[in-house]
Amino acid sequence: MQAETPRSNLQRKVFTLFGGFTLLLCLIYSGIGLLTAYVIEDQLLDNLINQEALYIEQSFRNDGTLPSPRLPMFTLYTSPVDTPPEFLSALAGEQRRAEYFVAGQQHFHLRELSPGTGAILAAEVGDLLTVSSQSDRLIWLPLAAFLLTTTLALWLAYRLVTSAIRPILNLAREVELQATSQSPLALSTSSRHDEIGFLARTLQRNVHELQQARQREAEFTHDVSHELRTNLAIASNTLALARDQGLDVAEVRALNDILATMNRTVGTLLALARSESFEHSSFDLRPLVEERLLARREIIMHPDFQLEVRLPDTIPVAGHPHLAASLLDILFDNANQHASQPALAIRYKDGALIFENPVLKDFSTDSLFDAGARGPDSEGFGQGLYLASRIFAALGWRFSATCENGRFSLTVIPDLESIAQ
Repeated sequence: MQAETPRSNLQRKVFTLFGGFTLLLCLIYSGIGLLTAYVIEDQLLDNLINQEALYIEQSFRNDGTLPSPRLPMFTLYTSPVDTPPEFLSALAGEQRRAEYFVAGQQHFHLRELSPGTGAILAAEVGDLLTVSSQSDRLIWLPLAAFLLTTTLALWLAYRLVTSAIRPILNLAREVELQATSQSPLALSTSSRHDEIGFLARTLQRNVHELQQARQREAEFTHDVSHELRTNLAIASNTLALARDQGLDVAEVRALNDILATMNRTVGTLLALARSESFEHSSFDLRPLVEERLLARREIIMHPDFQLEVRLPDTIPVAGHPHLAASLLDILFDNANQHASQPALAIRYKDGALIFENPVLKDFSTDSLFDAGARGPDSEGFGQGLYLASRIFAALGWRFSATCENGRFSLTVIPDLESIAQ
């Protein structure tokens, strides 16, 4: 059996996730810190200019004169003639405040005072821009934070891989290497007392149970294939010589029917025991129904048997043809042996294959498909259908049964989704 190789590397994903997430957090918080510093700086400058503008406007209201600014970085322009044109352009329109950048480190905050004064207050705040002047030095702080947190995140990722992910990967490799071995599975991490140890012990126990079930399946298949088939071959040879031993034609026919039923049962059990029987494919169900009907001589050759078949030209289904053939044999056997009169109707309606035959009296179908459902007075098409229910499960087909008004009806819904896909 070819070992499976992972399509992706879980360790690389953990390292990438931790490292990328840490870098993203650093960028977000560094951006928030930088933005907060600029907001605080602008607010401080705005408060300083507001206080100076209020002082000048208050003095003008009290004595009608414009005092000189109290701080050296402020300049008061009392008329448009004295105001630099670039300041007027910055305050064009209805703006009462503006910022003006000059090449170099000069940066002006402009404020138009109350209309009665006709003055413009300019503050050269280049020396007060602390965040901008310190940006070359502050860049090392987020860079160092990036390096430190990334290193820490990768170390934590390595610790996580070492303590959790790597043992799980080693566990998977050990199970893969011992998958084909018949010896009991022994995992190196089964002695741990954490969740990984619990997982390893659970795997050991389940694999051991699967190995036992596999061994029982192999023994069952061997016994059925060699012991039962050998006995059936001997019985068939005995019947071939039965004419010379006084058996009449009816007895020989009955024994042949019994042997044919046993042969079909053994074939069905072998098919259910083999794993390849569960590998589904698409096929046409109609030719299979016709083939199995033609193989039933007791139905085809019976002069009074009322057979009604209404099927479309094709019935595409998904499943295993051999299991489907065994299922049809079981259904036809039940119809032939347990119907109240020789009659069987087969029709296809709305994606379902319906089998219907008459019964003497109505009965409950609740336990019809259970193991050992063999009532002594049972009648109808559904007697002894436990093996059929197992085939339904193996094929992945749905089914239901009803019995009313003297008619037993079994509805089979084949798998059509696999064909559509």
